[in-house]
Amino acid sequence: MEVDTSSLLDQKIAPRVSDLLARSAMYQILSACFLYPTEKNLSMLKSPDFQEHEKELVLCYGGIDEGAELKRCLKEVRGLFRVTAIETLQGVYQRIVGHTMSKECPLYETQYGAAHVFQQVHELGDIQGFYKAFGVDISDIEKERCDHISVELEFMHFLLYKQAYALENHGDEKAQICVDAQKKFLKEHLGKWAPLFSVLFGRKAGEGFYYAVSALTKEFLRLEMKHMDIKTEIYKESDLNQEAVAGASDECLSCATSEDFNEE
Repeated sequence: MEVDTSSLLDQKIAPRVSDLLARSAMYQILSACFLYPTEKNLSMLKSPDFQEHEKELVLCYGGIDEGAELKRCLKEVRGLFRVTAIETLQGVYQRIVGHTMSKECPLYETQYGAAHVFQQVHELGDIQGFYKAFGVDISDIEKERCDHISVELEFMHFLLYKQAYALENHGDEKAQICVDAQKKFLKEHLGKWAPLFSVLFGRKAGEGFYYAVSALTKEFLRLEMKHMDIKTEIYKESDLNQEAVAGASDECLSCATSEDFNEE
């Protein structure tokens, strides 16, 4: 009897691709949650696919965690979003973030741990280097800096989606490039500051939808780091650098970053 090896291969790859897409979707959902709340930005939370993502996501970490906290966080986010008007979310978001760069829960990586503006510029250039390596550019619509929490989460969504595509169409070797980038980006950037950011953002929120989103972000990133066996120095509250923030405007940092990056 002749065995269809391609069919067997598909059966092995399909579950791996499904896991990658579930994790990718979670990064995308969290990315949207940290943008200014609009019906469009938060539309994924209304999608019937969201509950499917929940089930698949919990299964992704079956070998390392029972998933009870992740399930609780997902259920709470979904439930609170359902009963909270978008106008209420907008008011709460503005209260948390403020009209200028927040000193209590900054949404930008380089407000954490950077000793001075030149180090901030270096970090921004490094982040841009990751994006450029994968042909990614910052959206002209949102107009956020490259170290914004939403942009970094979106980049992880992209890398996981790209890995799933590579695995399905090109095999493990191409997919591994995306895995290596994910690990490096989490270790050197997102995984270092986002856990602290989640705590600070949740503290400022106090309760409700954004408190739940913060708890979900922290738990999801904990599982992601564990899943990929990443160990890194996670910033503490004492690493929050407000002096560096006061020393340079967004425009100054953006211009300096572009110049620094072009020299490379």
